[in-house]
Amino acid sequence: MLQAARSRRRAPMVMPTTVHIRRSYTECRVGQLHLATAYPSGGGFDERTPLICLHPSGSSMNFFTPLLPELGRDRSVYAFDLPGYGASDAPSIDLSIADLAGAIDDFMQSLRLRAVDIIGAQLGALIAIELASVKPQQCHRLVLSSVPHFTPQEVKSQEWNSLPSVAIADGSHLLKEWQRLHHARGAHANPEQLTDELVDFLRSRRRSSAALHAMLEYPTQKKLAALRQPGLIIKSNDEYREHSLRAKSSYAQSMLEEVADTSANIFGGSAQRVLQVIRQFLDK
Repeated sequence: MLQAARSRRRAPMVMPTTVHIRRSYTECRVGQLHLATAYPSGGGFDERTPLICLHPSGSSMNFFTPLLPELGRDRSVYAFDLPGYGASDAPSIDLSIADLAGAIDDFMQSLRLRAVDIIGAQLGALIAIELASVKPQQCHRLVLSSVPHFTPQEVKSQEWNSLPSVAIADGSHLLKEWQRLHHARGAHANPEQLTDELVDFLRSRRRSSAALHAMLEYPTQKKLAALRQPGLIIKSNDEYREHSLRAKSSYAQSMLEEVADTSANIFGGSAQRVLQVIRQFLDK
């Protein structure tokens, strides 16, 4: 009897959380958006604010693959293929940052999400800024990486206005893009990772010029200065590293976290370190 009583007083066993990841489509103003949703087993996915993930130009939802099982343990996480990228529909016209933000807002409204946090990299960072600007009550916290914050001189320069390489019959343009990716991703990128990223880039390469022009035309400084939500800016070792410092200066409510051994893919070499920084910020 005594042994039975002791057994009854034991604390219940805590079962490990299983994170489910499902792919689906949702309708928006420019067609169908492809997305991956991560959420914990046993309910409780509203325990923390849902998170929306917006990838860089030339990429896809796969950019956030390491993040989904980590942050999906206690919240819903939605990672999108932006319009014209991955498996999402390609619009018939070039889209501005406001247009892209509107497509994501269509999804937010369809689920009646009262509050979201947003993480965006490069093109995705500007879309996150735009969403936070037009939906300040819904968008609570921003995590921004590789924020395009151009000076007037850079907007006019040929370096940033150059068009993507055209397809060449001997396939040499593929080697050029491989070398560009290898340089951008740094020493931490392995051939398998680069191959996957090259596939995403080639699938969306026709949108590269439009995306670059949209980023160059976006009034980043003005938009950041008006934000009142808390923000985390991740400074990585890529072509936008100086832009991150400008973004911090423009965004008074933000904090800057430098992760020196990361490149344009912040979840490449130091994925666990970056995930820890993001979780600490979002869980405050």
